[in-house]
Amino acid sequence: MNIKNGKDFWAGLMFAGFGLGFMLVSFNYPMGSAVRMGPAYFPTVLGGMLAILGAAVFVRAFVSKLPHPLKVFSFRLPLMIGALALGGATYLADSWLKGVPMAEFALTGLALFLFIGAFGPKSMFLVLLSVVIFGYALKPLGLVLATVLLIVISAFGGHDFRNKEIVILTIVLVLFGVLVFVKGLGLPFNLWPGE
Repeated sequence: MNIKNGKDFWAGLMFAGFGLGFMLVSFNYPMGSAVRMGPAYFPTVLGGMLAILGAAVFVRAFVSKLPHPLKVFSFRLPLMIGALALGGATYLADSWLKGVPMAEFALTGLALFLFIGAFGPKSMFLVLLSVVIFGYALKPLGLVLATVLLIVISAFGGHDFRNKEIVILTIVLVLFGVLVFVKGLGLPFNLWPGE
């Protein structure tokens, strides 16, 4: 069997791997039922759905057509080596960095930035980077500003950047996030900095 679509091949492997990984990790916890969910219920169900999606995308890689299937997946070895070296050094120098405020945070962020940059095209890099920035910015900036950063940075990864669409999407997703997660579910997110 020949791989006819490299993007689907790698995406299917990634989805199936993460899904199976979630399912394997959750075996150590009680499952529960749909009425009384245990700690393993959500990761197992989500991991199973992700594994099924990955299998479907993986099978599609052998059916669809791209002219150069394995050239689709770009990998930058120097960035990966730099990320692993910086991450390892940050981990080993953990006790030294305790006295320097924000040093461990900045070095870990830089290592993660290099790691993400080692894979794929610019669009994938920007979308993954925006998710990482959202995670880091959620607590100090609040849900509203972190969501704005997430949408604006990931929008630069698209083919065209339309200000009107970005503003509308930002407003809708900020309202959705506040109404569902803060008001509806009662999660303790800061909405703005300093709350």
